Amino acid sequence: MLKYINYQILDNTDQQEALEKQVSVTIGRNIRQNIDAFRQHIPSLVNVINEHEVQQHSLFCTKDAELNIVDFATGRVFYQSLARQEVLTEVQEFYSHAAYFNLQSNTDDLTWRHQPLPQKVDVLLVFGLGLGYHLNELVMNCAIRYLVVYEPNVDILLCSAQANNWQQLLDTATSMGTHIFLQIGSDATALPAELKELLDFDQALDKVFVYRHQFHPMMDDVIRYVLQHSGNQDALTQIGHQFTEYKDYADYVSERAGNLLGHYKAQDYKTEQAQALYDANIEALQKFYPKVHKAVLEHKTRAWQLVADSQGNPNLYHQKRNALLHQDLPDESAQLVDYFIEHPFKDDVVLSQRTSYKFRNYLHFSKIAELQPLIEKILTQESKLPEQVETLIVFGIGLGKHIELLSQQRQIKNLFLCEPNLDFFAASLWVTDWASIIQQADSDGSRIYLNLGGDGSHYFYDLMSQFYQVGAYSIADTYMLSSYYNVGMQKAIADLRAELKVVLAMGEYYDHARFGIAHTYHSLHSGQRFLKNANHDYKQLPALDLPVFIVGNGPSLDQCFEYIKEYRDQVILISCGTALKALHKNGICPDFHAEIEQNRATYDWVSQIKDNAYLSRINLISVNGIHPDTSALFKATYLCFKDGEASTYVFHNGMRKNGYQVASLAYAYPTVTNMVMNYGIKVGWKCFYLFGVDLGFVDINRHHSQHSAYFKVDGSQAYNYQAHHGGGVPAPGNFRPQLYTKPEFDVSRKLLEQAIAKAGRKIEVYNCSDGVKIKGTIPLLPENILLESTTAEEKDSKLELLLQQAFYPALPELADNIYQLFSPELYRASMETWLELLAQDATDILSARALISEQWAFMRSRAVTDKDITFCLFHGSANFIAAVLTKIAANINTENELALETFNHVLVIWRGYLELGMRLYLAEPLALDQVDVTYLFSPPQPVSQST
Repeated sequence: MLKYINYQILDNTDQQEALEKQVSVTIGRNIRQNIDAFRQHIPSLVNVINEHEVQQHSLFCTKDAELNIVDFATGRVFYQSLARQEVLTEVQEFYSHAAYFNLQSNTDDLTWRHQPLPQKVDVLLVFGLGLGYHLNELVMNCAIRYLVVYEPNVDILLCSAQANNWQQLLDTATSMGTHIFLQIGSDATALPAELKELLDFDQALDKVFVYRHQFHPMMDDVIRYVLQHSGNQDALTQIGHQFTEYKDYADYVSERAGNLLGHYKAQDYKTEQAQALYDANIEALQKFYPKVHKAVLEHKTRAWQLVADSQGNPNLYHQKRNALLHQDLPDESAQLVDYFIEHPFKDDVVLSQRTSYKFRNYLHFSKIAELQPLIEKILTQESKLPEQVETLIVFGIGLGKHIELLSQQRQIKNLFLCEPNLDFFAASLWVTDWASIIQQADSDGSRIYLNLGGDGSHYFYDLMSQFYQVGAYSIADTYMLSSYYNVGMQKAIADLRAELKVVLAMGEYYDHARFGIAHTYHSLHSGQRFLKNANHDYKQLPALDLPVFIVGNGPSLDQCFEYIKEYRDQVILISCGTALKALHKNGICPDFHAEIEQNRATYDWVSQIKDNAYLSRINLISVNGIHPDTSALFKATYLCFKDGEASTYVFHNGMRKNGYQVASLAYAYPTVTNMVMNYGIKVGWKCFYLFGVDLGFVDINRHHSQHSAYFKVDGSQAYNYQAHHGGGVPAPGNFRPQLYTKPEFDVSRKLLEQAIAKAGRKIEVYNCSDGVKIKGTIPLLPENILLESTTAEEKDSKLELLLQQAFYPALPELADNIYQLFSPELYRASMETWLELLAQDATDILSARALISEQWAFMRSRAVTDKDITFCLFHGSANFIAAVLTKIAANINTENELALETFNHVLVIWRGYLELGMRLYLAEPLALDQVDVTYLFSPPQPVSQST
């Protein structure tokens, strides 16, 4: 199942470091001796080793003082903890069951065929180098003429050069007359040509033996091909044959899965006992999960077959790759559960919320600053999986034995089971007692959610809809368990974790809700215009056929100004956020400027352009909540609502009741570009060109346009971007194989892709940015743009007509009509009731959890109470605090008195938060945000000193 590095190293860091120091002496000696051996026997490898930079794999020392290989991108390891013994056992097995094919005789209908390995061998093909221990054993115990080793990854050669005794191996090979061919960097797809060369050299060659030391998606197809065509020399030496990699998630096999040597013969597992279990499980599914029941009955095995392995245990067998998923299912399941109970994985979503300096005066962030030391003190402690688990997500059901064991040892309130491979779940019905698990959960009042099929990409949406039933704050107390590794599923897990963090981190808190409501009131009251939700009144207007240039502030914008100038009069030009200063500096005036942040920082950024005449020619587009001071800088302001915000809930509903159906945007975060793309799609434009929408960078010091406010006149950074935002992670590029992005940019990319995919009509989006690849867009170099000619006057008249018809007229009277429906007295009464509910401290884990549930029930009751603004103001903050309290409550037990004390200390801070929030709003309900970021642009003041 899982082979991760943390399973194979000591928990005690000092002891592990002492082991590594001890083994490092051996590694140093090995590499020196082996380089000398390569220089003598295979000199071409010396440069390969010296010049190669490690990409993904390295050596580490296990708790048994043995060396092993780890993939440091995933934490997975190559061998079990006792690598030498594992390899020795495997080689001994190979002597008895050596796979082979013939070059020119004895055709048959078999794929795999085996015989004992003879003492003398003409050709032995080894697929996978690993640490190389198997090569030493083979060369010492068998006379091999040609030993050909295929290893696709150069990293693995470096690991072997540090661990294995190549001096002994190469000296022995020379004395035995063995010719070793190390095909480093090769996935064996050139094997037909190489077999032809061998036959040209020795026409009598016939039997070729095959040793598979690792599963590999391409090499497995090569092995299958040559074994299938045994005796057919024409096919075996067909140089033009195209091999096919096993890419599908359902075909994934880990490098050292079961049946590497391919000699297992499939045995049916479906005994009478298994049949009885299956019947009970099917009945339970029909009762509790009828859709799953139907899917299972209709399912046909795709790749993996349920079998009994050589020990009689249930196992899963991949028919094409001749692989077994498990080595020993009962033992692996027990190890997995035991390790998880001792070392449960839980994302520190709460710990990741930072306090931004510009928001230092916000009530929410001042309270976060008070909470952070308490949270860190209690939540960074190592703890076992509690007896009662609030939420557990299991990725990978497999045959389900680990879930059965875990359900017996822990009470799990909300169990989310995710399994993309229906072959696995269907097989598990013959192995695991699902009926008992489901019935026990039903009697306990627990929930089990089955998320089956697909490729894992839908997990976030499925899980979030389920989370909201129990309270989104429960994300913070969610444990995650991966039961087996799969490349596709791991990506889905990583995406899910990132997106769950965004849900909590980007949740709307008190100050954002409060100021958003006030700013939207001022926008409506001052006559700013809102976009109509339906475009049937104006969808035939010629302005919608105009190309739209969306200009972000990515570093590649600096190479695009001449093209933007060339087409300026023929297009609708929209600048996004800080791109405006770069356009101004290059003499380009957009039709629209876009901002999304509601705090007053946007005013400070835009005000870096000391040109009021320039700004007064530009229209502002934004979402409700834009700061009135920012709006006042521009010619006019055109707004949409933004889904999910308190201000939208208040005013969107209010306008609808008055007969105005205003557009609202679903994917208008986290960047301005996301808002603009959504806005443009909602308006009805059909063709978009993206400039400077890089969402990444080639160089961390070139993170935005050099002409923007992020850089000073001398080209230096306005502030240390990397220190504030961190470095980058690799991502596929639009015009280049790879560049770097950061988590919030990656979320932006995904939401852009969703907005384009769900546009509901045909749109064309050309990505002219040298940034990350965005699915649904067409990469287009700016020099290859071709547009129909039009005049500036024609374009402006078309656009003016669109603005007249696509937006409602000014509706200032609605501001008071809507806002005055909310009762300050009802708000005060609700807040006092809430504070009474929280008045008593918790005394144990049960009372702590009851308090959290009561608060969630109270919030839900406020959500459906007319004229009460409590829910709108505090929903996000209450969700965050509930997440903090839930995480702390999970640690409350008789052995941890600090957890209960911390829980009650957080309650004190939360009560203070609610009391102050109530007073601030009642004193000045329509106060505007006062964030000030002018310190970012002010030159440092000289320090004077008097003596």
